[in-house]
Amino acid sequence: MKIRPVLVALLGVCLCFSGALSAAEKYNAKLFTRGGPNTENVIKLEITIDSYTSGEEGWILFHALNYEGWDQFIAAFRQSVKGHVAFKGARGLNIAVHAAQVIPTEKGRKIMLFTEKQTWEVDVMQRTDGRFPFMVFELDLDNKGAGEGKIYENAQIKLKGDREAGTGALEMESYSSAPKVIFGVGLVK
Repeated sequence: MKIRPVLVALLGVCLCFSGALSAAEKYNAKLFTRGGPNTENVIKLEITIDSYTSGEEGWILFHALNYEGWDQFIAAFRQSVKGHVAFKGARGLNIAVHAAQVIPTEKGRKIMLFTEKQTWEVDVMQRTDGRFPFMVFELDLDNKGAGEGKIYENAQIKLKGDREAGTGALEMESYSSAPKVIFGVGLVK
């Protein structure tokens, strides 16, 4: 298809400009784990958001999935890097965030971070289910950037698109395992 290179180039341009238009946000948080011989009971997280997914980038992802197929969608999804979540501790894992959405709430905002499903706990066997190939981080924050959150390790996402406006958005559709609770979320100044 001739449209594929155009979409990839358009995504690259959007990624370059969207990162330059917004300043990075950094949050510290903590996550309780099951603990074990090789892990800590509490893991410190450092969540960095370099930019949010624009409506145009959402449309590119929506279009890729619905008109070009899974392979083109996942390639475009992986190419987009909006920040990272660093698990501070023995493993030092750093997970790339491929899409980020912000939703205003009455008391602040909700931030949704999307990435591919990844194993981050050493001593825990995770169920593998191809129907839930994503991991979603959800942060519920007040106006000062403090709050709590959840990690949905096995999630499905849904893409919405508006053809006339050329915009799209991501949201979590469902999940298959209980979310992990993130506490003590705070904006780093």
